[in-house]
Amino acid sequence: MARNLFAILDDLTANLAELKATLAPLALIGGTVVSEARKPAASPQRRATGAPSRSRGPISAKRRAAMREQGRYMSAINPLSAAQRAQVKKLRAAKGVDAAIALAQRLQR
Repeated sequence: MARNLFAILDDLTANLAELKATLAPLALIGGTVVSEARKPAASPQRRATGAPSRSRGPISAKRRAAMREQGRYMSAINPLSAAQRAQVKKLRAAKGVDAAIALAQRLQR
């Protein structure tokens, strides 16, 4: 098994060397082919230089309260089973978030 692996690695190394030799004339023309290939693959994505960052406006009190309520609801239904979640969602549609959160907390116990 190890011999097969080393044979494959040798073939890949030979193919890579052959490819580099074949592309060498292109590097002389543009110079970017080799430099682009040497960049690390995990480099972070960069934005276009002229694009300004988009800032978000202020959050209204009503929107902040809705976000807080949604967070409370999500944390309440997270540990529940699928059947219990369905029950809580049905109650939320009928009676609202506060009743649904109360039911979810009771079902957790």
